Amino acid sequence: MIRLLCTFAIVLFALGCAQNQSASTPAGDSTKVSKVDSTVYPYKATYSSSFDIGKPEGAKTVLDLWKAYEDNKLADTRNMWADSVELQFENATFRGTRDSVVAAGTRARSQFTSVTDSIDAWTPLHSNDRNEDWVAVWGREMSVDKKGRRDTADIHEIWLLKDGKVKFMSQYRSHRKR
Repeated sequence: MIRLLCTFAIVLFALGCAQNQSASTPAGDSTKVSKVDSTVYPYKATYSSSFDIGKPEGAKTVLDLWKAYEDNKLADTRNMWADSVELQFENATFRGTRDSVVAAGTRARSQFTSVTDSIDAWTPLHSNDRNEDWVAVWGREMSVDKKGRRDTADIHEIWLLKDGKVKFMSQYRSHRKR
């Protein structure tokens, strides 16, 4: 009987603490509370290990860029790029201005008669210790080049945004065998 009463008292205490905590945060308050991670990992992150979910606007920007590439309308994306941009692909790194990014992307897209993208998932992230906004995207791209060759690739990209504009992107691509 004493165990039952102690268990009941602990549950009531925990519920009371949870109610007080939620009562102290007004409904609709978007203040983020980062949880302290006390896990001991076998590695220390060289970049950051302190991330929270980021702003959805960053993910929208990245997905709008995916859609513009798919629709062959990269010229419409000039204002989504930072003044200087770095893009990393399988075998090449591109560094340039927003205008050169749009021009190079338009040239690359012109090699295809069609591009169809599907997105498996995306996550906007905020690096707390670096105060940076990232977006991770997992998707699939099916393309047909001007010679009629078809290709399907699984894609994972990470995008760094500064002031809502793309500053950096790194793409990891795995081609599927047909």
